[in-house]
Amino acid sequence: MILISSPQKALPSLIAGSSSGLSFALKLFPIYAVWLAILNIWNRLHFDEFLAKKSKNILKKIFPGESNGCYNNLAVNLSANVLGMGSAGTPAGMNAISEMKQRKNKAMLLVINSTSIQLIPTTVVALRSTMGAATDIILPTLLSTLVTTVIGCVLVKIFVK
Repeated sequence: MILISSPQKALPSLIAGSSSGLSFALKLFPIYAVWLAILNIWNRLHFDEFLAKKSKNILKKIFPGESNGCYNNLAVNLSANVLGMGSAGTPAGMNAISEMKQRKNKAMLLVINSTSIQLIPTTVVALRSTMGAATDIILPTLLSTLVTTVIGCVLVKIFVK
């Protein structure tokens, strides 16, 4: 509404907002480029299969009745989240959810990805360091994401059929 009635007031805000958004995107780009390159190397080295083999017992308990390809994608997605590069693991998560057969497993993956347990919150640490803020947030991040993940998983087990 203000754009139509008083464009001279809205234009500076639009320009400032777009400038701020572009600056933020330019700070995120190198972080994502590095993690996507690492995930690409993991895939070429078949590290996803190695992770799936090592974590298959846990994954089968959390996501029962899925295919081996689904477990490979889950291993990559969840390990990316744990290492703090969740956005880089999103394609593997999308592949895993498209291969899933059970609705409860899809809900569980959504909850785990949304709460995102992170040992090293690399994206947040990188963004905070570019802004000159303190980066000693690893323990509080780990504790808060662990609690929310456990609560979310319990709620999925209770309410999703």
